[in-house]
Amino acid sequence: MMEASSHKVEKMWIYLVIYVLLMALLIGTVAASQFDLGRGNVVIALGIAVAKALLVILFFMHVRHSSRLTWIFAAAAFLWLSLLLGLTMTDYVGRGVVPSASKGLVASSPEQGHIPNLPEGP
Repeated sequence: MMEASSHKVEKMWIYLVIYVLLMALLIGTVAASQFDLGRGNVVIALGIAVAKALLVILFFMHVRHSSRLTWIFAAAAFLWLSLLLGLTMTDYVGRGVVPSASKGLVASSPEQGHIPNLPEGP
Protein backbone atom coordinates (compact mmCIF):
# COMPACT_ATOMS: atom_id res chain seq x y z
CA MET A 1 0.00 0.00 0.00
CA MET A 2 1.29 3.49 -0.86
CA GLU A 3 2.09 5.83 2.00
CA ALA A 4 0.93 9.43 2.03
CA SER A 5 3.42 12.04 0.94
CA SER A 6 5.11 13.80 3.84
CA HIS A 7 5.69 17.15 2.14
CA LYS A 8 3.24 20.02 2.27
CA VAL A 9 1.70 21.12 -1.03
CA GLU A 10 1.33 24.87 -1.46
CA LYS A 11 -1.84 26.47 -2.76
CA MET A 12 -1.83 27.60 -6.38
CA TRP A 13 -2.24 31.29 -5.47
CA ILE A 14 1.07 31.19 -3.55
CA TYR A 15 2.88 30.04 -6.68
CA LEU A 16 1.20 32.80 -8.67
CA VAL A 17 2.26 35.42 -6.10
CA ILE A 18 5.85 34.13 -6.22
CA TYR A 19 5.74 34.23 -10.02
CA VAL A 20 4.56 37.84 -9.97
CA LEU A 21 7.31 38.72 -7.47
CA LEU A 22 9.93 37.06 -9.67
CA MET A 23 8.68 38.99 -12.71
CA ALA A 24 8.76 42.24 -10.72
CA LEU A 25 12.34 41.51 -9.67
CA LEU A 26 13.20 40.78 -13.31
CA ILE A 27 11.79 44.16 -14.32
CA GLY A 28 13.73 45.71 -11.44
CA THR A 29 16.93 44.11 -12.73
CA VAL A 30 16.36 45.49 -16.23
CA ALA A 31 15.44 48.93 -14.87
CA ALA A 32 18.51 49.04 -12.62
CA SER A 33 20.76 48.18 -15.56
CA GLN A 34 19.60 51.30 -17.41
CA PHE A 35 21.19 53.64 -14.86
CA ASP A 36 24.91 54.22 -14.41
CA LEU A 37 25.48 53.96 -10.67
CA GLY A 38 29.13 53.03 -10.92
CA ARG A 39 29.95 50.14 -8.64
CA GLY A 40 26.46 50.38 -7.18
CA ASN A 41 25.11 48.53 -10.22
CA VAL A 42 26.90 45.36 -9.11
CA VAL A 43 25.54 45.66 -5.57
CA ILE A 44 21.97 46.21 -6.77
CA ALA A 45 22.17 43.37 -9.31
CA LEU A 46 23.55 40.93 -6.72
CA GLY A 47 20.92 41.98 -4.18
CA ILE A 48 18.10 41.35 -6.65
CA ALA A 49 19.69 38.03 -7.69
CA VAL A 50 19.87 36.87 -4.07
CA ALA A 51 16.21 37.79 -3.54
CA LYS A 52 15.18 35.82 -6.64
CA ALA A 53 17.31 32.84 -5.59
CA LEU A 54 15.76 32.82 -2.12
CA LEU A 55 12.24 32.82 -3.56
CA VAL A 56 13.05 29.93 -5.87
CA ILE A 57 14.83 27.92 -3.17
CA LEU A 58 12.20 28.45 -0.50
CA PHE A 59 9.08 27.90 -2.58
CA PHE A 60 9.83 26.03 -5.81
CA MET A 61 12.45 23.76 -4.27
CA HIS A 62 10.28 23.29 -1.15
CA VAL A 63 13.06 24.06 1.32
CA ARG A 64 10.61 26.06 3.42
CA HIS A 65 8.90 22.87 4.64
CA SER A 66 12.01 20.67 4.67
CA SER A 67 14.01 19.23 7.53
CA ARG A 68 16.67 21.14 9.46
CA LEU A 69 19.39 19.19 7.68
CA THR A 70 18.16 20.55 4.34
CA TRP A 71 18.19 24.07 5.81
CA ILE A 72 21.80 23.56 6.94
CA PHE A 73 22.90 22.47 3.48
CA ALA A 74 21.03 25.36 1.82
CA ALA A 75 22.66 27.81 4.25
CA ALA A 76 26.07 26.25 3.59
CA ALA A 77 25.55 26.73 -0.14
CA PHE A 78 24.75 30.42 0.40
CA LEU A 79 27.78 30.78 2.67
CA TRP A 80 30.01 29.25 0.00
CA LEU A 81 28.48 31.47 -2.69
CA SER A 82 28.99 34.58 -0.57
CA LEU A 83 32.60 33.58 0.06
CA LEU A 84 33.25 33.16 -3.67
CA LEU A 85 31.50 36.42 -4.56
CA GLY A 86 33.31 38.26 -1.76
CA LEU A 87 36.71 37.10 -2.94
CA THR A 88 35.79 37.99 -6.52
CA MET A 89 34.67 41.45 -5.44
CA THR A 90 37.98 42.09 -3.66
CA ASP A 91 39.74 41.42 -6.96
CA TYR A 92 37.22 43.54 -8.89
CA VAL A 93 37.51 46.50 -6.50
CA GLY A 94 41.30 46.27 -6.38
CA ARG A 95 41.73 46.61 -10.13
CA GLY A 96 42.28 49.90 -11.86
CA VAL A 97 44.06 51.23 -14.89
CA VAL A 98 46.89 48.93 -15.94
CA PRO A 99 50.32 50.66 -15.95
CA SER A 100 52.52 50.33 -19.00
CA ALA A 101 56.30 50.79 -19.03
CA SER A 102 56.44 52.66 -22.35
CA LYS A 103 53.31 54.84 -22.42
CA GLY A 104 52.50 55.55 -18.79
CA LEU A 105 48.93 54.34 -18.39
CA VAL A 106 46.97 52.20 -20.83
CA ALA A 107 43.20 52.56 -20.98
CA SER A 108 41.38 49.35 -20.20
CA SER A 109 38.65 50.08 -22.77
CA PRO A 110 38.45 52.14 -25.98
CA GLU A 111 35.97 54.56 -24.36
CA GLN A 112 38.58 55.66 -21.80
CA GLY A 113 41.06 56.93 -24.35
CA HIS A 114 42.75 56.37 -27.65
CA ILE A 115 44.55 53.08 -27.94
CA PRO A 116 47.18 53.25 -30.70
CA ASN A 117 47.14 50.72 -33.51
CA LEU A 118 49.67 47.96 -33.29
CA PRO A 119 52.26 47.77 -36.08
CA GLU A 120 51.42 45.27 -38.80
CA GLY A 121 53.48 42.13 -39.28
CA PRO A 122 56.47 41.76 -41.69
